[in-house]
Amino acid sequence: MEDKIRMHFAPKQNSFLCFFLTLAVAFSGCVRYRPHPMENASFMERKQTQTQGKLTVTVAVLSDKESKQLFGVALAKKGIQPVWIEIENLDTILYFFIPRNLDPNYYSAGEAAYMAHYRQGKQFLEAGLVGIIFFPLLALIPISFFRARSANKRMDALFNKLSLPSHVVMPGAKKAGFVFVSVDEGTKHVRLDLIGDKEAHTTFDFVVPIPGMKPDYTTKDFEARYPGKAIVNYDEKKLIKALTELPCCTTNKKGTKNGDPLNLVVVGELEDLVTIFTSARWDETRELSFKSGLAMAKAFITGSSDRYSPISPLYYDGHPQDIAFQKSRDTINQRLHLRLWYTPMRYRTKPVWVGTISRDIGVKFTWSTWYMTTHKIDPNLDDARNYLLADLAEVQKVSQYGFTDNVALERSTKPKKNLTGDPYTTDNRRLAIELSNEDALPVTFSWNNLIQEEK
Repeated sequence: MEDKIRMHFAPKQNSFLCFFLTLAVAFSGCVRYRPHPMENASFMERKQTQTQGKLTVTVAVLSDKESKQLFGVALAKKGIQPVWIEIENLDTILYFFIPRNLDPNYYSAGEAAYMAHYRQGKQFLEAGLVGIIFFPLLALIPISFFRARSANKRMDALFNKLSLPSHVVMPGAKKAGFVFVSVDEGTKHVRLDLIGDKEAHTTFDFVVPIPGMKPDYTTKDFEARYPGKAIVNYDEKKLIKALTELPCCTTNKKGTKNGDPLNLVVVGELEDLVTIFTSARWDETRELSFKSGLAMAKAFITGSSDRYSPISPLYYDGHPQDIAFQKSRDTINQRLHLRLWYTPMRYRTKPVWVGTISRDIGVKFTWSTWYMTTHKIDPNLDDARNYLLADLAEVQKVSQYGFTDNVALERSTKPKKNLTGDPYTTDNRRLAIELSNEDALPVTFSWNNLIQEEK
């Protein structure tokens, strides 16, 4: 009988013991600092190098995943992105690297490490809460505390070891290491200023694609967009006529209702669009997927910002937008955004994109979408349109610009409405911009035949 009782209780005791051991192992393993060595870094395969005179600079930008692997912590969640920089100075004078010109909010190695630290107070609190429920686990509190302390010391040492050792590059010297800056996804512009001690000043500009995010335009097959339609090259006069004959507005998917007016035309290669707009601090847009939808929903619920949030589709010539850019505030509810569509038109062999631009100023309830919310736009569409012109002019990447009439947009003293019922007002003109690969001084903007008299 006694043997039967022992057999009856043994499985329960064993189960409890297994549960206890599993919980103990899991709890004691909360702090696991496991950085990967620099020698296995795949991001170095994407490094870019530029040489000017006797200075050579190489850069590589880490993705969120690569950053976590190398440094052992999720730096992106702290808003930090490591940029690897190598500077070789074969000149006879020394140079100073100016990190604030790379990012005014750059982080020192010690600051970045401290922001990523395991919080010992948090470890103590978590251990205490678990210990209240499972009293024997209170003995693990010192273990967790000292594990966090040890991990933080290792973290400090690693960040200091891998960071750029000095901002001064002596003649004949080479300096290499990481600088910690604010996080960007998609395309990142890396600007390095090197100041010499004899009034020498050299600037290096890098345009660096970062793995991880999938921008909307990468899902498009532009070559197959217009089967059976010929690519047509226009001279200036014929282009102006073609732009005035465009439809007035975007539409819904069925093409039965008009949406935002087509108030924007951009001439330039796709690569130029991405490089120039991102240099003016316009962010790319993620493709709409389950993951990006969750990120957007989280930002909406918390009222936080999502710089790369998907943009709802509008349609032109039966297609949703091919590329979108946005400038968001500290909340996803407010942002400037534009949509562009690829067309078979060419000007000076460069693609002509038609689009629409507006400013989101809030969120409202609507039956027009399955998720029953939509952005409310600023009724003054011309303000957003003119803002873009000033923005691109500031980075000196506009070779010509002008305005043409939106003939198809009916003139009315009453406000017009988009697909979600928001009223808008406009002077019924389209802004046309030709992008420039090279710096273009504002005084050279001269698409005179396109510029119309103010209405």
